[in-house]
Formats: sequence, C-alpha cells, structure tokens
Amino acid sequence: MWYGSSVSKKIVLVLVLLVLLTGVLALRVTWERLPKAEAQDQSASEALQSRLQEPGPIQEPGPIQEPGPIQEPGPIQRPGPQQQAGPLMKAGGPNDGPVPVMPGGGCPKEFPVRQGHACYP
Repeated sequence: MWYGSSVSKKIVLVLVLLVLLTGVLALRVTWERLPKAEAQDQSASEALQSRLQEPGPIQEPGPIQEPGPIQEPGPIQRPGPQQQAGPLMKAGGPNDGPVPVMPGGGCPKEFPVRQGHACYP
C-alpha cells in the first residue's frame, strides 16, 4: 500500500492504461503480420472424389478344395520323452557346465557347486 506516496492515483492509473494500450497495439501489429492461410481451389467433396478409386472387377469364388488324406504323425510329433543327444542338443557348448545361477539365486541339482555367478557340476 502507498499511504505516504507522493504519486497520485491518477498518474498510476494513466501509466497502467498506457502500458495496456501499448500491449494491445503490439498484439494487433503482430496479428496483422501473420501469414494468411489461402483457400484451396477444390471443395471438400471434389477432394474426396479425387481420392476415391474405382472398384475392380468382382471375382467369382474358386472351387471348394477337399482336405487331403490324414497322415500319421512324424517322429517329432509323437508324444513322449525326446532324445537328449539329438542334433539340436549338439550345439557346440560344453556338456558339463558351468551354467548361470537360477533366478532365485540357487543352483540346479545337476550343478550344485556355486562359484560367483555360475554353477558347476
């Protein structure tokens, strides 16, 4: 509050109005200098029609194909235990470990000795 100020309220009011008018004038000049969007030559319906394609010819469905004879499952499809020494198991790694530690922090029973972050047989 300005209890003992020598500046009268009228002068403060005039200065505030002068600042507001200057701001409005600056905004108006800026608005006038913005580039205007130009209208396109096509209307919305013409633009839509130019994007649509003509439909192609309707194709007739082909003959119904019957399923072939049922075949016996091959050796990979038979249920039961698989061979442990198959071609996929011979990928080039060592057969006797080490293996990484399991998510819980332990080692599997086949590799009970833990050293660092690996389990050994």
